[in-house]
Amino acid sequence: MTTESKPARRRYHKGNVAEDLMAVAVRILETERVEDLSVRRLAREVGVTPANFYNHFVCLNDLLLDLAADAFEERRRTLAHITRTSRDRAEAVRRSVVSYVDLAIDRRQLFRIMFGYIPDALGHERYRKASDDAFAALVELVYGAPIYDGADLTRSRQTCKAAYGVFAMGYGLARVVVEGQVPFSPEQRAEMRRFIDSVIGAFIDGELPELLA
Repeated sequence: MTTESKPARRRYHKGNVAEDLMAVAVRILETERVEDLSVRRLAREVGVTPANFYNHFVCLNDLLLDLAADAFEERRRTLAHITRTSRDRAEAVRRSVVSYVDLAIDRRQLFRIMFGYIPDALGHERYRKASDDAFAALVELVYGAPIYDGADLTRSRQTCKAAYGVFAMGYGLARVVVEGQVPFSPEQRAEMRRFIDSVIGAFIDGELPELLA
């Protein structure tokens, strides 16, 4: 009788360890909390030493912010797609807000990393640029023109106020839904979307201004 040999341990080549570490982190975050991640665990699951981890990332937060940067780049592409495929900017705004909620529901831990989990995240250059570019895409969706200037935030705060409002609405509604303050079961996804759309409509269609008049 022959004895089946154990599979050879995977050999890593320069350049793919960082990608593997990030891929494992993404997989873990699909079912567990960000607090469950550690350098030691990621290194063990990839099959490298913790010292090897630090050849690619300064610390765990550095890896997490790279994941967030990837997500913001995806967010920018999503907003650009919504802008191109919507009938008008009102529809685009509605779709953009719903997409914030979808992101928070489908990738809750990543959503936390993107928006506030890590202190001083803007000190991470790639994260800062990716989040800035995503907001620029939202500004263009709202105003129909690329008027956001990340190098002149004082001016942009004045010229892009509506986009800041749309972002705040999307982020706030996402938090309200995922934290169960307005509970929906997984089977009520369509109902949740209708609720979100009705909230947005209160602002876009003038219900709130009429109530305050």
